[in-house]
Order: sequence, then structure tokens, then C-alpha cells
Amino acid sequence: METGAEAITLRTLIGWLVLAFIVTAIGTPIALWVGPTDRALVVQLAGAFFAAVVIWRLVIAARGAMEVGRPSLFDLAQRKPTALVEADPSLTQIATEVRASLRQRFYFVRVLWPRFKRLAGERNAQLPLTMPPPLGRPVKDHELAAILTAIEGAR
Repeated sequence: METGAEAITLRTLIGWLVLAFIVTAIGTPIALWVGPTDRALVVQLAGAFFAAVVIWRLVIAARGAMEVGRPSLFDLAQRKPTALVEADPSLTQIATEVRASLRQRFYFVRVLWPRFKRLAGERNAQLPLTMPPPLGRPVKDHELAAILTAIEGAR
């Protein structure tokens, strides 16, 4: 079977003829059943239904014609995804540890604070805090940001 525009147009016309036959087959008994004054209304409703379906199909066909050069969403979904950017594993580990230190002061005091002191000593950086925050108070995010900025700025 042909898959060009002519085959689609012929199939569409045949579909419209079938729809017109169905609307006529349903509308005729109704038009004969109602009184003579309401027959015009039944014919108008049947015609409006037929016109709405035809216009709906034409709008779909026009949208499809506008997207002729572009790949469909299905084709885009089948493509291989682009390569993801690989982050430095140490950066990922530090980000995880920073999140953990914001929740648990113990982790900050035992793990991160000695690392920050060592990094600051290696880079001759002055830490904004002389010691970890007092017991019972978690590390605030702005304090952590100040520490990281001081270490990073000493590069």
C-alpha cells in the first residue's frame, strides 16, 4: 500500500464518507421521529457534529504537516542520551560530607574540622572560626560557606 500524501488523503476522504453515512443513519430516524418543527434542528445538529469532526481531523493533519522536518517525540525518546558530565569524585564526597555535617555536629567536629584545618594549613589560609562551634549548636550553613571560601580563596 502506498504511504504518500495521496494515500492519506484518499483514506481521509473515505473516512469522512463513512462518518457522513453513520451520522445520516443515526440522524434520519431521529428526524422522522420528532415533529416537523424540530426536524431542522436535528439536521443542523447532525451537520454540526460532522463539521466538528472534520475540522478536528484537519487541525490534526495541519499540525502533522507543520512538524514534517522535525523528529517526533517517540524518535527523540529512542535516541541515546547525551553523555552526562562526570563530577570529580572528591567533590561529590565533600558535598555529601557537608550535607551530613549540617545535620550532625559530631561529624563536623570529628571528620570535617580536622580536614579543613589541614587544607587551610597547606594553603596558608586563615579560617574564620578558631575552633568548632560549641557543643549543642550545629554548624550553620553560612559558617561552612565562610570556611570553604577562605580555603578556596587562599589558592
